[in-house]
Amino acid sequence: MPDHRDRPASALAHGPAKGSDIERVRRNVDEADAQSVHAEEESVARHRERVSSRGVENDEDAQP
Repeated sequence: MPDHRDRPASALAHGPAKGSDIERVRRNVDEADAQSVHAEEESVARHRERVSSRGVENDEDAQP
């Protein structure tokens, strides 16, 4: 039996794309983008906290 990678993409399709299919994919992409942005914002916030706490530690070490 041939491997699915050896078959053309049209052989794997279950018919033409419908409007609802396209809208569903667009929503999924929008949700993934929003999650990615949120994760990036959280990462930046954690980084800023670490950098800020390092600055405070360095200031405390420098004081006599």
